[in-house]
Amino acid sequence: MIITKKPQVTATRQHEAEVATLIEKGGSPTRRQEGKSRPQLIQLRLDRELLSSIDAVLHQRKVKTPRHTWMLEALYEKLEREEGR
Repeated sequence: MIITKKPQVTATRQHEAEVATLIEKGGSPTRRQEGKSRPQLIQLRLDRELLSSIDAVLHQRKVKTPRHTWMLEALYEKLEREEGR
């Protein structure tokens, strides 16, 4: 078995200049699309019994539905009922 030294990669001045130009160029901040807002993250605390009941209902569905989606549907239904008064 022949053992050789790891080849050394030397950066050329041109390569260093390209890297420096890219770094100096920087980037631009992302733009938000008009009319779309980012979702606000919240923390929700639920009793384990309630969570187990929700999971049991979800498990019986024919189409798998994430818990998050189910909760959003429930919130929208509640809002529609409250606003409909």
